[in-house]
Amino acid sequence: MASNTTNINNNSSSTQENVTLSSAPTSPSMPPKNEAEPPDDVAVRGPPPLPYNLREHKLMIFLFWMLILTECTLIPIIFYFCIANLTDMRPGAMFAIITAMFGFISGGEYGLRGLRLAMKKDTYRPLFGAGRWNFDTVHLVLGQPYFVMTALMIGFSIPDPPIMRGLSIIMPVGILMVTIYMMWTGIAHHFGWHLRHHRLSSHVVGQVYPPLTFCIMEDITACDGGGGKEYREAALKRYNASPRFRRMLVEMLWGWAITGSVLSIVLIALAWTLPVEIAYALGWAVPSVWGAIGAWVTIKWGQRSIRIENENWEKDHKVGA
Repeated sequence: MASNTTNINNNSSSTQENVTLSSAPTSPSMPPKNEAEPPDDVAVRGPPPLPYNLREHKLMIFLFWMLILTECTLIPIIFYFCIANLTDMRPGAMFAIITAMFGFISGGEYGLRGLRLAMKKDTYRPLFGAGRWNFDTVHLVLGQPYFVMTALMIGFSIPDPPIMRGLSIIMPVGILMVTIYMMWTGIAHHFGWHLRHHRLSSHVVGQVYPPLTFCIMEDITACDGGGGKEYREAALKRYNASPRFRRMLVEMLWGWAITGSVLSIVLIALAWTLPVEIAYALGWAVPSVWGAIGAWVTIKWGQRSIRIENENWEKDHKVGA
């Protein structure tokens, strides 16, 4: 009898120990059930880091954006005014050259990132089972503006003489298409609407709409910048853990969306009212100036927001705060 009692006590002790052990995470890297509430040790360490240093890629970033500036501003303006004033080339032939060069650089990068996303190995694809031919949000969001802008370039260049006022709205139309979708994701995120028919990069069907700025940051850094899945995982972890980080991205979204939409509408209106050559120059030059100023403001804004996020991380994540 005593032996049986001892065995029962041992079994009870063993069972209690097993229950205690099974309640602990099986792995230290296992995410908490609610990703928006990080564990206590995260609050001590600070926000989850993003494994990508822009300073290490300054030269490539500078060269890429210089090429984009050349394609989207310098070639259309310099070629037009130089050829129109220094040669007797037909306007139709002149715009055929400009149209052929338009999209050469950005289209090449678009195709290259498409190949990366379609590779058999899923290094650059979004998380959680993204298929080879699903691509990512940046690829899909830019696809329609590229198509429309190219169609407008060709359509307005074909008549003899080409429709200069129509050729003045190419960039504003492309910007407006992107900013309208930006505003849609901003509204959907604000009201907590869920993705129903498609994913947005690493946010899958059933999750709340992320602001488009997060998808742009995730996709460009992971695919174009070579950060891969490691960066996607880190960015999603930071997004889920940090309310301040999410707020920063939402504020940036509305900053870009509102200024871009207003600028585009104004340029489209001016294209049909100002003298033709002035409207043409403004239509190709002002968007690049807006983009450069916006990029500078975004960098400073991001640096300030991240500094505030780091300084207030522990206070923000205290129990009961």
